Amino acid sequence: MPTKNYSDFVVRYSLTLNDFFQKAFVARVQNPELREILSYSVLAGGKRIRPLLFLATLHELGQEITDEHIKVAGGIELIHTYSLVHDDLPAMDNDDYRRGQLTSHKKFGEAQAILSGDALLTLGINWIAMAKLDASAIQQVIQIMTETSGVNGMIEGQYLDIVSTNHELSLAEIKVMEEKKTAELIIGAVKSACVLGQATEEQTENLVSFAEKFGQAFQIYDDLVDSLETSAEAGKATSKDEERGKNNYANTQGIASAQSDLTELIELMKQDLAAFDAGVLPEFANVFKKVLVND
Repeated sequence: MPTKNYSDFVVRYSLTLNDFFQKAFVARVQNPELREILSYSVLAGGKRIRPLLFLATLHELGQEITDEHIKVAGGIELIHTYSLVHDDLPAMDNDDYRRGQLTSHKKFGEAQAILSGDALLTLGINWIAMAKLDASAIQQVIQIMTETSGVNGMIEGQYLDIVSTNHELSLAEIKVMEEKKTAELIIGAVKSACVLGQATEEQTENLVSFAEKFGQAFQIYDDLVDSLETSAEAGKATSKDEERGKNNYANTQGIASAQSDLTELIELMKQDLAAFDAGVLPEFANVFKKVLVND
């Protein structure tokens, strides 16, 4: 039966992932300077939400997590980290700090950051492709991850974010933009686990529904962090969306309404997981608590 100890799960597999990254970069990245740049962004910390959701979904489906699953989880995190490195660039969000330290382009230079993002994306896909798991399932995972992170998924969401700057969007348009730029990769991680974990059609439907809501909730949470937390608390610049004319769910709806919507999404996520043994997956919603009223 899946463990109900969320904290132990997160600590165990966060450490496992970090150990994997350190060893894999040494083994796979020949240029020591490039290795340092990649390691700087990947090992900077972060919540590891996407790879941990992938592993927790496998765990929920009763799968024993192997080194090959860790390799896939690592690939998912590299794809996510590439998006952050590029998103921080001056041509995009022009951020100086990420996870409490200088962004890659501020530390190493713009050209180096662009190349490191390219390297993280391709290496992430390569790690997934090289996992010694069922070949047909891995092919499906590659398709899922390249679609959800690609031109009709995360890339489109980021594009909509850029071109809508200083142009007011409707709430429906903001939801589409934020679901694509944030939720898609989260959905991809959970879908991939459903494939490798041999989930039934009904299980897949419920787990993907959970992932969709989690992705929506995570972006609302991020928007609330931007509005409510200091830069020191968040580890990155805050209050920047309104200053830069960026569309933001919390700013459009108001703080109280965004908090209410986030609370509702958490309850709906619990409903999606009602048919499972309620292991660690429901506890991922704890990450949102610090931006909720009276919490």
